[in-house]
Formats: sequence, C-alpha cells, structure tokens
Amino acid sequence: MSSIGSTQRPHLTGVIAAMLTPMKAGGTQVDPEAAGWLTGWLVERGVHGLYIAGTTGEGLYLTPDEHQALTRAVVQAAKGIPVAAHVGALTTAQAVVLARQAVQAGATAVAAIPPPYYSLTREELVAYFTAIAAAAAPLPLYLYNIPSHARNELPPALVAELGRIISTVGGIKDSSGFPGRIPELVRTLGPEYDVVCGNDDKALNAFQVGAVGIVASGASLFPELYLGMHAAWKAGKTQEAETAQAKINAMQLALGNGARLGWYKYVLAQRGIPVGGVRAPLLDPSPTEQVTIRERLKELKLL
Repeated sequence: MSSIGSTQRPHLTGVIAAMLTPMKAGGTQVDPEAAGWLTGWLVERGVHGLYIAGTTGEGLYLTPDEHQALTRAVVQAAKGIPVAAHVGALTTAQAVVLARQAVQAGATAVAAIPPPYYSLTREELVAYFTAIAAAAAPLPLYLYNIPSHARNELPPALVAELGRIISTVGGIKDSSGFPGRIPELVRTLGPEYDVVCGNDDKALNAFQVGAVGIVASGASLFPELYLGMHAAWKAGKTQEAETAQAKINAMQLALGNGARLGWYKYVLAQRGIPVGGVRAPLLDPSPTEQVTIRERLKELKLL
C-alpha cells in the first residue's frame, strides 16, 4: 500500500490547468514575473490545481535553472492550491535534478513522462521512476502516459506494478486518448490512486467513468469553460455539462488541438495576459494566423 495514501492524497482533483510557460526575449528566457501573473489569474478564476513544465509548458525545452525559477514563481503565487511540477527528462540524471529542485521550490507533487526517443525495457522504466521518486521524496509522483510524444507506453498493468514497487506513486495522468483507457485504469488501480485525464476532448467522459481530475491545456486559456463543465457534471446537469464539453472541443479544434502552443500564447495575450512567445523551434502565429484565430474564437463568442 502506498505510504502517501491516508495522509496527503489526493493532490490532483477537479480541473487542473496545464500552464503555459511565460517567456520573454523572443522565447529565449523564462519570465517568472509573468508566470506569477498567469498563476494569479488562474487561481482567481477558481482552478483546482496547476500542472507546470509539462507538454503545454514547453517543459523539455527548459533548463534546470529555468525550471526551478518557474516552479518557485508559480508556487509563491498559487495561494496554496496544488502545484504539480513535471520533471520527466531524456535521462535519469536530468530528471533527478529537476525532482530535487521541485521539492526545494515547494511543489505539491511531481510528474514524469518516460524518457522519450529510445524504446525502454520494463526494468529501465522501473529504475527511472524509482530514481525520480527517491529524489522527490516525500512528494508524490504522478506517472504521465503520453505515448504519442514519449514513445514508451505506460499500460495499466505496468502502472499498477510501479505503484506496488514505489511507495510514493500517487496516480497517473493519462494522455493516451486510447478508448476505454481511463475506466481500465480506474478498475486496475483502485481508489488508492488518482486517475487523471490529460485529453481535453475527453474531460467530461473521464469524470463520468471515474477519473478524479483532468489536466487540461485549454484550461490555461479559458478556465471558465472547464470549471463550468465540471460544476454542471457534479450537479447532475448532464445536458449543461455536455454543452460545455462541446464548446471546449470546438475551441480546441479552432486552436489546433493543443499542438500550436504559439497560438495558445497569442490567445492569452488577447485576453489581457501577455506571456510572450514560444521557444524555437516552435513558432508564434503569423499575422495571417492571428486573424484566423481571432475570427474563429469570435465565432465561438470566446473573444
């Protein structure tokens, strides 16, 4: 049984915003001050938690010093709501450094993808996550399954095994999008672990089949859409929740379904929260794309 279970969990429940990482100087420098502003804006709107330096946060493009500065800025501005810092990296040594820094910066939890690019064995994955958990102790570790990006899959059986081996595993963020994956994880892991969905278009269904939370990229832009959907679902207002989910899907489709982080940052600037541009090789939207973005969101009555 996890040593975290009875005292500190759950950490990632409800609507968790997958935060963009504010930058300046053409995306070459992280902007901790703007990160504090964005955090405050999201907290004021009522998000239940923050997930930083992940896919939406350009996490694998950050240096260790930038990662630490970002985590500190967000934790200080979060006013006590949970902050999960993603610490996954190409090598175990890099991930261990980020995990230790996350503890020092005051994060509530850490999360990690498997190391991307190379195909890893079960033993290699176990060793990697064990090292991260040890470096992050006493914080809980959330496994992050995103095979489209990380190459290495974390199927339910392996997740359960890691939970048995590593006492501080708190749950999993699953962004696989595989049909039936969320309920399978809920059944396999049981109530001791948090199952969190990382696919915006499946957020409502994830709650309906037992997920305790969603980590949503679009919740950094339009937190009110996700919070409204979640509140309607909790109140048993199914049609209202489905309407909100449909609007979330339309918004995400208009913005490239999370693949265009420069578009996301442009939208935040249009909402009065400038967070700079993206880091190369990512690109900011062209003037023509900016017009398209504004037109699409105006049609949805979001701008």
